[in-house]
Amino acid sequence: MVKSTVRFPESVVDEIESLVEAEQFESKSEFYRFSSDYVLTQMVEDYDPTTIDYEAIRSEVMPEPDREIGADADADHPPFFESVSFVRKLALRGNFSDAEDFIDHQYTPSDRHAILLEEILQLYRGETPPTGRRPAPERERAAQSPATDPPAPDSGN
Repeated sequence: MVKSTVRFPESVVDEIESLVEAEQFESKSEFYRFSSDYVLTQMVEDYDPTTIDYEAIRSEVMPEPDREIGADADADHPPFFESVSFVRKLALRGNFSDAEDFIDHQYTPSDRHAILLEEILQLYRGETPPTGRRPAPERERAAQSPATDPPAPDSGN
């Protein structure tokens, strides 16, 4: 190994020493080596860490983050919001069977995303009002329907 002198602010060194005291790292040197390897794995493609037990240390001190809502990184189907956009586009064009095929081929029937996509598709079909909602009153439906031509003025005959 090569020895390299690096200067750190005292507060940084204090934090690193507290991690060593808490036995998160065996030594300050291990922290520095791990930190350098970690940054290089993030920035350099195909970088192979040299720290002994790198993966074990990484999994201990940097547990996998919880999955975020809407994050589909580990899913075997397209990202959900892209699927919503695609199903919506098909529904607006009246291609309901294509939208159904997309959902059926991309998702398992019990997948929560498939269920939501089916609900969205049903809304575009206008088959039934969503659960818990009443149909629009007549005057609201009339206001939503296309305007008709006004009656022709009376010619006075």
